[in-house]
Amino acid sequence: MDEKLPPQPEPVAQLDLLCIFGGMGCWYFAKEQLGESWALKILPRRAWAVQLCGAALMAGSVSLRTSSMERFRVHRTPLTHQQPSQVLVTDGPFEWSRNPMYLSMLGNIGSVGLMANTWWCLAAMLPFAAYLNFCIVPAEEIYLRARFGSSYEGYMQRTPRWLV
Repeated sequence: MDEKLPPQPEPVAQLDLLCIFGGMGCWYFAKEQLGESWALKILPRRAWAVQLCGAALMAGSVSLRTSSMERFRVHRTPLTHQQPSQVLVTDGPFEWSRNPMYLSMLGNIGSVGLMANTWWCLAAMLPFAAYLNFCIVPAEEIYLRARFGSSYEGYMQRTPRWLV
């Protein structure tokens, strides 16, 4: 790797799964130890509607993640942060968000909360989103700006970090 480039940040491995387990653990503990009212149900009745939305969100998130990873494969650039980026991927899901893979992770956490019909897992999205937004993504942007220069600057101007 070029010595002049800043290091790529290495996100905490499987942090999205840890957030899911944390949210589900809080839900289970609250429900079993504190009572059903602490389960913080999104909809006490008609839970099937919330669960159906969760399943749809999960399907969309998995599809987004898969198509984002496919773009990296097509462009022959590594997914891992341990190898230098070879190409600035700006097509597919990367046309409307600079971070579709992270969005898919957030969507997966939220979908589990919806499928479990509890606010606990939705709340578990917040620390993960903050970690990405304030720690990982800014460091990645510094790396990509140094690696791809004006190409990345232009990409930043026309494509939002998240969705808006």
